[in-house]
Amino acid sequence: MKRKMVILLISVILLSAIYYYISLPDYVVVNSISFSSKNTRDTEIKVVIYKYHDIDNTVKAIEQEHNRINGTPTSLEMDLYYSRWHLRHGSEPFKTVIFNYTHN
Repeated sequence: MKRKMVILLISVILLSAIYYYISLPDYVVVNSISFSSKNTRDTEIKVVIYKYHDIDNTVKAIEQEHNRINGTPTSLEMDLYYSRWHLRHGSEPFKTVIFNYTHN
């Protein structure tokens, strides 16, 4: 009987963890800062990535969504973090992606 209760408890905990992971978004944009001058607009965004599978497509989706909402800047710098905890406690981003755009 005790063994069945332990197995049931472990199963419930495992299913709860799986449900929590599935319910997380792929990413959350935490902060966005834009610097403008006469001919340039540089933007930096800080993003928490929750799901790391296919991260290149996730980065591309973030870029497209940002540019659709805010317009295309001269440069876009994305700092990617593992969690909000890492961001709050001053950890370095695990990846920084920079996009440079040319305007004609």
